[in-house]
Amino acid sequence: MRKAIVTLSLILAACGTTPKLKSDSSLVGTEFKIRKFDTQTLSNGLTILWIPDNTLPYVSLQMMFKVGSSQDPVGKEGVAGLTASLLDKGASKRSALQIAEDLDQIGSQFGAEVQPDYTIASISTLAFNKDTALDIYRDILLKPTFPKSEIERQRKLTLASLQKLADRPEDFSEYLLPRFLYGSHPYGHEAAGSPRSIKKIEKADLQDFYVQNFVPGNAVLAVVGQYDDTWRKKVSGFFSEWKSKPVKSGDIPEFPQWKGLELLLVDRTDLNQAQIQIGFKGVPRDIPEYMELRAALKVLGESFGSRLFEEIREKRGLTYHIRAWFDPRLKSGPMGIYTFTRTDKIGETVEETLNTYRRFVELGVDDQEVDEVKNLMRGQFPRTFETPESLARQLLILNRYGIGPEYLTNYLRNLDEINKTSINATIRKYFDPQNLRILVYAPKDKAEGSLRKLGKLEVKGYQEFLQ
Repeated sequence: MRKAIVTLSLILAACGTTPKLKSDSSLVGTEFKIRKFDTQTLSNGLTILWIPDNTLPYVSLQMMFKVGSSQDPVGKEGVAGLTASLLDKGASKRSALQIAEDLDQIGSQFGAEVQPDYTIASISTLAFNKDTALDIYRDILLKPTFPKSEIERQRKLTLASLQKLADRPEDFSEYLLPRFLYGSHPYGHEAAGSPRSIKKIEKADLQDFYVQNFVPGNAVLAVVGQYDDTWRKKVSGFFSEWKSKPVKSGDIPEFPQWKGLELLLVDRTDLNQAQIQIGFKGVPRDIPEYMELRAALKVLGESFGSRLFEEIREKRGLTYHIRAWFDPRLKSGPMGIYTFTRTDKIGETVEETLNTYRRFVELGVDDQEVDEVKNLMRGQFPRTFETPESLARQLLILNRYGIGPEYLTNYLRNLDEINKTSINATIRKYFDPQNLRILVYAPKDKAEGSLRKLGKLEVKGYQEFLQ
């Protein structure tokens, strides 16, 4: 699922494209060697991953905080996202303008990304500027000031972005889906929050969220690039001064219970195409059948040779693009199918997509599909961490979900061991053919009749979600 406000979190074995399934066996059943790194834990609880790379004169730092949008206070959804966006908008030694100028002078950039389960703040620079970058980075992360003027500025930007979201139909449908699937559950909103909740957030909310969650025991820092032992000691010393505090626990409830097929039609009369999101219960990241689930999703709808692609696009010509997706998290994340179609083909597209999905759950995969998808996954895997920085990100995310680096080193060996029996057992266990929620963003007069035939339908105007 491509996020409307923030990007997809953990897809460790997929690349950014959707190549055709093909047989091209290589790297079979062997241990995969990743770049050497070592781990250090400071007395305040901060974990540091050291990943040296002397191929280029650069340094990057990525700090993951084990807190994300799922920890937003009820009624003030968007606090995590707003907090992250304001980190570089004022610190103890620098104003927002000074931070921007200081970064510009060394050709560096700071970025912060918020996902449901974590936040990553990063900076990179040329190696000869690493001391200046480290000083700026520490100031931003450890001593943000959240100036009121910057809060109001960022609030306006967020509200404007949310209002414009409805004009990007695919993004808007993805923004709406979590609420439809999860309701008031912590996973039921995007990091941007809603217009209503963003308007309620005060400076004290941001300060409280930061103090409770941005603590060394709740963070992991990955340092990548060209550095020596002296600079390594300097980094450790800088972050050792970060005072230890208790880590706030943030338990995530189980996936909400709902049965049957329900539909939500979000009405907008001037749309020329209908956006269709079919969602159902997904999985936590730490399931033992994760490899099988990835393979099953690829066969269902992650590549040009997939079941959905062949049936809905190639055979029936109902769409140009269709995909299956999932977003594994600490608790059951969402899974689903996305596509779009002409407004006169909405009912047919939904019905045929459901039929294809249900046949897939009933019949499972065959031997040829298993061979093809395993070869595809072997070929894609090394590109997951082509650079040391991408490896650092993978290690950070794995750490968040309690998974060690052996997932990477044993990936090819474990991939070689999955088979038709294990994949089909996983499909039967995790793919739900009956309890589904379908969101359609389309003109009411073009969609309502055909959708009412499928199940319980609720109709709302798109403006309701922009208030």
